[in-house]
Amino acid sequence: MYNNLNVVRYDASLQKLASSFYSGNDYLDRFLRGYLSLDSNFGKTFVFLADDDKTIIGYYNLGLGYIEQLEGSSAYKIGGAVHINCFALDEKYHGILQAYTDEGIKINLSDVLLEDCMQKIWQLREKYVGFSFVTLQSTKEGYNLYARNGFEILEEDMNFSMKDSEIECIPMYLALDIE
Repeated sequence: MYNNLNVVRYDASLQKLASSFYSGNDYLDRFLRGYLSLDSNFGKTFVFLADDDKTIIGYYNLGLGYIEQLEGSSAYKIGGAVHINCFALDEKYHGILQAYTDEGIKINLSDVLLEDCMQKIWQLREKYVGFSFVTLQSTKEGYNLYARNGFEILEEDMNFSMKDSEIECIPMYLALDIE
């Protein structure tokens, strides 16, 4: 939808900009300022920069994982996944309307950044890595963004790995090949 976003791979030269980024979620703000945001063993971070390249509007971090199907005391891998480890928009940009769909649905700036994230995920799938799902742990505040973009709450008989910071979050997934 919006191909002109100024989204670039995050590196140490941009980290000084993170000090003025405030999403309203302390964990997500600290992540961007911390070492994990630059650690390729954890995931790759992409930042959405303002036109002046001096302000981070938002960011996301992508890693890999998988979904398991739980059957009794056993679990079986049902598909690989790209996991959206972190996704945040600076508070100044929360709720900013970009457009309406033909059906009258609002498209906020957060939807536009999520679309960029999903484009990267599709590129990974087409060129480099096979997987069936996109997974994430949503905050209560982010739930509506993901739900209106096709993500569903993880089913009770499904599971994926969580880190301690995600315990209070809502596990969600998007199946890429819905038949």
